[in-house]
Parts: sequence; structure tokens; C-alpha cells
Amino acid sequence: MIKLFLLFIFFVNCLNAQNNFDKFENTCHKTTNINKWLDQSSSLTINQEKIDISYYRIEFEIDLESEQINGNVISKGSIGFNQPDSIEFDFSNIMIVDSIYLDDVRSIFVHEDHKLKIPREEVDISEEYEFTVQIFYHGSPSSTGFGSFNFDSYAEIPHVWTLSEPYGARDWWPCKDDPSDKADSVDIIITISEEQIVVSNGLLKNQIDLDDGKKRYHWSERYPISTYLVSVTTYPYTTWSDQYIGLNGDTLPLDFYVYPDHYDLVHDNYLLTKDMMAVFAEKFGEYPFMNEKYGHVEFERGGGMEHQTITSLGGYSEWLIAHELGHQWWGDLVTCADFHHIWLNEGFARFSEAIWEEASNGSQGYKNYWINHAYYGPGTVYVEDPTTTSQIFNGNLTYNKAGWIVHMLRGVLGDSIFFDALQSYAYNDSLAYDVVTTENFQLVCEDISGQNLESFFQQWIYGEFYPQYTLSWNMLESDKLVINIGQGQSWQYFSMPIDLIIFTDMDTLEITVDNSGAEQEYLIEEINGTVQRIELDPNNWILKEVQYLNLNEQLPNYSQLIMYPAYPNPFNPKINVKYFIPELMGEINSTIRIYDLKGRLVDKIEPKRVQPGLNKITWDGIHQASGTYFLQINANNKLHTQKIQLIK
Repeated sequence: MIKLFLLFIFFVNCLNAQNNFDKFENTCHKTTNINKWLDQSSSLTINQEKIDISYYRIEFEIDLESEQINGNVISKGSIGFNQPDSIEFDFSNIMIVDSIYLDDVRSIFVHEDHKLKIPREEVDISEEYEFTVQIFYHGSPSSTGFGSFNFDSYAEIPHVWTLSEPYGARDWWPCKDDPSDKADSVDIIITISEEQIVVSNGLLKNQIDLDDGKKRYHWSERYPISTYLVSVTTYPYTTWSDQYIGLNGDTLPLDFYVYPDHYDLVHDNYLLTKDMMAVFAEKFGEYPFMNEKYGHVEFERGGGMEHQTITSLGGYSEWLIAHELGHQWWGDLVTCADFHHIWLNEGFARFSEAIWEEASNGSQGYKNYWINHAYYGPGTVYVEDPTTTSQIFNGNLTYNKAGWIVHMLRGVLGDSIFFDALQSYAYNDSLAYDVVTTENFQLVCEDISGQNLESFFQQWIYGEFYPQYTLSWNMLESDKLVINIGQGQSWQYFSMPIDLIIFTDMDTLEITVDNSGAEQEYLIEEINGTVQRIELDPNNWILKEVQYLNLNEQLPNYSQLIMYPAYPNPFNPKINVKYFIPELMGEINSTIRIYDLKGRLVDKIEPKRVQPGLNKITWDGIHQASGTYFLQINANNKLHTQKIQLIK
């Protein structure tokens, strides 16, 4: 049976769009953070490149009244044959360093330009040299306003929370603040007034009541961790727990810390966490921190932050929960070596949202997800300037297009090989719990698939835009078909496998062709029947535009009105839609209406009489804002609707 385009009833579309509107909230909300570091280079200094940090012990007391912290950090590390002249940490000039001990000996130091330098004499070593540094300090990390360490309040009760990505750990503790050097373990010991609950990474080793109305919490993270993933959050939370049963039957505690008046609000969606974890474990491999915990802690910030083993949440939508949970694999287990490659964190977390959508709402939900998260504009997914937070966390490139790239790779490799590659990447002996680059991921995918994926990664990660395909076809003889696929864009040619569905009056044929140039022809022999139409990439595996050049030759004998895909889509400012009216319908009345995502009518093309055959309408959205719209044709009191995207 010949497959027709789906005809959507408009009010259903509008209802779905409205019901899912909360899913479009920003997920990570990191772009406004750490702006004061924009004039600082994110690269390591020469001295920092020569040291390797293996352990941090962060201990301080929080004074809520004065909004200050007072404590010390012990760092353990090693130096190889290439010795630095100073052991160097990142540390904000806002904070005051009281004293420093190098290998238990009090040391001189220089604290300037947000760097803390501890001079050392070069020693004659024949093997790796280990060192221990203890730094005593105090100050108000938030004295310059909103930053990575925040003295805040909720319901007029003091509330402390941190969010250090990308370069904000240095605001509140001295460290080698770069994702390239993960510490093997971290202890976080916090003293605060007794009514507060302190939440942090790893497991709670102990909680001690002190004599002066204070408590001391000792959290211990025993998995490797980047500095920006270290977290401290405090508030008199309502706490509750759930449990995840792992692939091998092991149990993992799921601990939730919520504002007391939010318990009923977040409870049902929080309960989905274990189900999401089961879906991700099957696709990605087991949850990577099974010996510790996972959970959520609320903070006064929109969106979320994937702090290792304890996500900070400022919302509770399913997509947000899935996004931050996905980060436990993509960002925490394997972490981008630098923020040039942040797509390996955020694009994969975006893809995790889609995987949950697929598990919840099937393949159509998965397809719709990517329609709603397409980006067709300029810019590389590779972050060319990782000192600028707006570039690092560009919603269109780092999140949406990066997620599309993971989706497209799934289409290129096929499910079996693709998910094998993801698990091999996550739990590779040399990559797991370490830092990665795009090239590391590419090599794993090539090794598992046996394919050369150089062009795929070069064009999608380091190149810009997307392919603009044209498709036409001709019958040479009664059973031979020539298909022509062109690429009309000017920026680069894309090398991709393309799925085609060929519809005849007797059969349906599905094929895949390799396409890589300006124009290519494909000869298909022994076609059964007369070709009536051909669809390019019908399952939407490629971020693209398609223009069908010989629509007037397609579907001449159909008995129903057919609405073809709008083009170009996305568009700016005009978009075209062709629709076919069969002879038996005769001359009909046709009305075009444009609605926004909330179902509001934004424009209308007045009714007119149209003739049987191929018809075309053009809508000019020059007076409308960028966004997603529904274009609806009302023909003979039947509605035909499709989604269009205006990008200015």
C-alpha cells in the first residue's frame, strides 16, 4: 500500500505543543555564570602542565551571617622529569591566603592575577616526585555578586549553593581548575550551623554535632572528578530516598533533597529517575558510580548542573532530569579534556533526553524531539574560543546541533553498532573516568564499526551548516529508474549515506545510497510498477533541507489532497508549500492559516479557488519573530498541517 503523508488535525498539534512547553526550558543554564573570568585564559600555564594532581581535601567553615568561608585545602600531586619552577594553582584574588605549607614546611607564595604560585627549588630526581601542599585561606567568594559560590536564600532562609562550570572552582578553593586533570578522589568537609543540611559529591562518611550549635559534614568522592564537578549545597531540606536496581541486581540509593514546600511538586517526576537510569544503563552501560549514590538537590537557579553523583536542579521537567542524569556518563564518567570539545558533554546529554523520549513515547516521540531541536544556522560545534561562556554553552551549537550529530551518527552506524560504540567509549580502558577529545570518540567509533568516519566528524564538528539536497528522477525504460541527488549549498559538500523510499503503483522499495558531491546519479534497475514519488531520508536521520524538483510528475492519480514538505524549512523570511489536488475533487476553496506554538493565529492567506493538479503557496514571515509555527491548509473543510521553523 502506498504510504501517504500523515494528515494532522491542528488542535491536537497545538494541544501537544502546549503540554510539552515546559520541556523547552533551558537545561543547564550555565551561560551567565563565571562572566568575570571571560578576560582570563582557560589554558593551563607552563607550570601547571608540569604537575599532576591526584587528591584534594577541601575543608572550611561557612559563616552565613558574614557570608564568608574559612578553611584549608590539601592538594597531593606529582612532578615528573620536566620540573616547574613553581607549583601553581588557580585561585581568585578576592580570597585571602593566610599561609601555605609545602611538604609540611611553611612556604613563601605569590598571589596575583588569580594565580597562586608556590616557588620550589629544582631537585635532582630520577623518578616521579610527589608533593603535598596545604593552603589556609578565608574570604567571601561571592563578594563581587552572582558567581560560582553563592550565599542565597529560599523562603527567607539562608541557602548556599555552588556552580563552578567552566572555571569557577577557583572562586572558592585553590585548585588546578581545568578539566584536563581529574583528581583521583576528593574529600569535602564542611562546618555550618546545625539547622542546615550539607550535600556534596560521593558518600557521607560522617556527620558530627559540635558543641557550639554547629555540625560538620564529611563527604567523600572516591571516583576521579574534575574540579568544576565538585559541589557544596546547604539548606534545611526535606529529604527522601528511592532505589535503583542495577543490571546485575546491585542496588544504588537515590537521595533527594528538596525545598519543604516543593515535595509534592517534584515527587512524581523524581520517581522517574530510576526508570531513566535503567533505560540509560541498557543503552550506555551501567551507571558509572554504582559504589556511591545518585540524587538531586534543589538550588536557586534555573535549569540544572550535573555535579558528580548529585545533580543540582532548579526545575523538575522530565527532559531536565534526563539531561542531567545523562551527564553522569557524558561529562562525569568521560569528561571533555577542554571546553573546545564540550559537545561531548552537552550534545550527548541532549541525546539522552531524546533516548528517554523514545523510551516513553516511542519512535515518533523520538523523531518529534529532533524536529523540535534542529539548528540550521552558522558556527562550528567545536568551540573556537573556550574563554567565552556564551560560546561554550551556545544552546544552538553545543546543545542542539551537537545532539543532532549524535543522532545522525546513530543513523550512519545503525543501532547495534552505535550503542556498542557508546559503551566502548564510556568504558574504554584508557578513557573511562578520564578526559576525552573528539578524536578519542572518533577512534572508538571507527574501531567498533570498521568504518572510516573522518569525513563525518570533519564536516559536522569542524564544519558549518548542513546539506541542501535536491532530488529528481526519470524512468529510462519501463523498469529502470535514474535518481539524481544534488547538493545546492555553497559552504561544503557533505558525505552521508541517504535512505530513499521509492513508491510505485505496485510496490514500495527502500534503498540506501552514498552521497558526497554536488550532483550524483543512481541507476535502479527492475522497478516494479510506475514510480509515483520518492522520499529522501524519510526517517529524518540527517539535518538537512530537501527540494523535490519534479513534484508535478508525482502522484497524478491520487484520490486525496497531498500536502508536500514545505521548503526551504527552516526559512527566512519566505517559505513555499506545494499541494496536489486530484481531478475528481475538481475546483475547491483553499485557505491558508499560520499558528504559533500556543495555537494563536498569526497570519492568514485569504480563501481562493484552486484548480486540480499541483498548486503552490508562499508565506512571507518577515513580520514574525523567529520560532516554530504550524502552517495549515483548509481544503474542502479538511485540515492539512505541518510544522515550519522561521530563523532570522
